[in-house]
Amino acid sequence: MNRSKFDPQMSFQPTRHETAVKDVEICQKRPVVPDGGWGWVVCFAAACTCFVVSGLASSAGIFLIGLRRSFDDHVSKLSTVGALIEGLSMMAAPVASILLNYFSHRTVLIIAGLIGCTGAVLGTFSISIDMMIVTYGLISGVSLGMSFFTCQIIAGLYFDKKRALAIGITNCGGGMGTMLFSLIVQLLLDFYGLRSTLLIIAGILLNITVLGALCRPLPYTSAGAGNTEYKDGTDHPTAMELPSLAPEYINGENIKQREMINEAFDLSDEKQNTGSPLPAEKSDIKDETIVEKQKIDGGSILKRCSAVIGVDIFKDINFVLLTISYTFWVSTAAMYAFIPPMCVWSFGMSKQNAALLMLFLGMFATIGELLLGVFVDFFHFSSNKIYVFSLSIHVITAILIPHCNRFEYMAPVVSVFGFASGLAVSLRLVLTTEVVGLEHSTKAFSVLSFFCGILFSASPPIYGLVFDATKSFVAIFYGGGTCALIAIIFFLLIMYRNKIHEKRLQK
Repeated sequence: MNRSKFDPQMSFQPTRHETAVKDVEICQKRPVVPDGGWGWVVCFAAACTCFVVSGLASSAGIFLIGLRRSFDDHVSKLSTVGALIEGLSMMAAPVASILLNYFSHRTVLIIAGLIGCTGAVLGTFSISIDMMIVTYGLISGVSLGMSFFTCQIIAGLYFDKKRALAIGITNCGGGMGTMLFSLIVQLLLDFYGLRSTLLIIAGILLNITVLGALCRPLPYTSAGAGNTEYKDGTDHPTAMELPSLAPEYINGENIKQREMINEAFDLSDEKQNTGSPLPAEKSDIKDETIVEKQKIDGGSILKRCSAVIGVDIFKDINFVLLTISYTFWVSTAAMYAFIPPMCVWSFGMSKQNAALLMLFLGMFATIGELLLGVFVDFFHFSSNKIYVFSLSIHVITAILIPHCNRFEYMAPVVSVFGFASGLAVSLRLVLTTEVVGLEHSTKAFSVLSFFCGILFSASPPIYGLVFDATKSFVAIFYGGGTCALIAIIFFLLIMYRNKIHEKRLQK
């Protein structure tokens, strides 16, 4: 006999209408922003995390010297370790973004710290450079990317009126890491050697877990309701219970985007269907809704995933040109990792002076990042012209660096190079927003960062191959200068297209 229409067991299965109503209620949840209080503790944790991530990435050149002393291998292979650390700090952003859809920022940071520590500990047992690439380079590199992306987001979530200050403090933590970590790593390598240094780095990375534990999740409230506490075994709302915490996701379009993610992978139904399983009967099997849900439409899933990833953003020609320009700039910026080896191996400078050069580079890069906001917001300088100016400085310094064979000559040139790099780094989000608009800036910036990460990972090994073939660093820096020149050309195409568009609008 067929089950009655009002069978109690059927009541446990939510209807599409009930699910839709619950989804609407979920999307109406909003975070309660303290704009201070515990938010300053979270800001401190984010700044310390940036200190570790940026510091380890910027010390790749110093680490390369230690790797060559322990593993007598080709420079192209040795440089892959640092290249992965640098590149994955950007490329792992999509991984962190996906995890943040299902877990809290605290959980992601704790996981990242554990993964990074594990990779560094395994690196101490590496008997070959290939094993070092997989352990410290790949595993720890992914954790650094997860940490960096997460702490950049979480710093601004606890503040409203003071958000710019909180984000600025977080970025200053990264700048301090860039300045100081090269000296720290050099001292550790001198006193303890490579393997013991990796063990100490593992302990430093484990502190990201502690810092992540400080990032207490925000309380959420519904429209017209008080604060809501979530108790699901942790103390945070899950991804299916609320939209992304980032400000750019609090709008209708991105709520639809989240619905596409859920629908593409049947996540919403999997979350909602918590009742007793129903026995398979003919009436149930013939139910059209169940049959429709069991159909696998590969084309539809692919289309939805493409929308989530941001494939449509490539229809914007200016964004494509900007991406190409920045990928060539990354190839130029990546050559800084070869400054310490060149100073030690070719110019006979001390390792301490080589590390000191990286301190100058990081210090002036931080100054450049801070002054960009002053130039654009207060003096109203054109961000386009600042970017072209920055790339031009990259071209000039790339030509000069291999000829500065003394510390007093190298220091000012490296400082100018760092200042120009700081301008270019800070301009990434500014230029991306100007090209695609504020509405699509988050998606576009994520895509841009991913491609920059690929080039950050690929450029040092390519430069290493050039050194292995020529036994000279000159070709590396000339190649970097050429990449900066190409980046200028592609960006000038954007400026030209904008002028043509303005003339058409005037007509």
